[in-house]
Amino acid sequence: MIFVDTNVFINYLFETPLSEKAEKILSMEELCTSGIVINETLFVIARTKAFRDIRIKSMKAFRDYIARNGYSFCERDFKDFYNVLEIAKVDIFHDHFDKDEFLLTMTTYRLLPNDALITATCKHHGIKKIATFDPDFDRVEFLEVIALEG
Repeated sequence: MIFVDTNVFINYLFETPLSEKAEKILSMEELCTSGIVINETLFVIARTKAFRDIRIKSMKAFRDYIARNGYSFCERDFKDFYNVLEIAKVDIFHDHFDKDEFLLTMTTYRLLPNDALITATCKHHGIKKIATFDPDFDRVEFLEVIALEG
């Protein structure tokens, strides 16, 4: 089983220099992710579209825009992301949260909170591989970061 991080989905959905690698990852077998990744991906989709297409310039303006207008400007992109999950047959695991283990994971591996939650979730579910473009996961000794050449 290979855990797929947020940045793989984002680089697949938006054209970047890493899009080809993201596409290769999403064509692999036995992929999984979790709720925190879906949360992050939906947020980044909405923020990216708002900043790029609507020319929102700050997080406060972004929050205000969503409160007034909702997500109609990016609902198609949300559906595209959900289609990717379905087509790539990505299993969705529940995030594993134990407050003491979470803090220990954050401090031991020097990870930001969401990455610590991903790490704890992988450990809990026995996942030993992660597809990510985030070098912070290189510090987690029990996770093998999937690195694609070219």
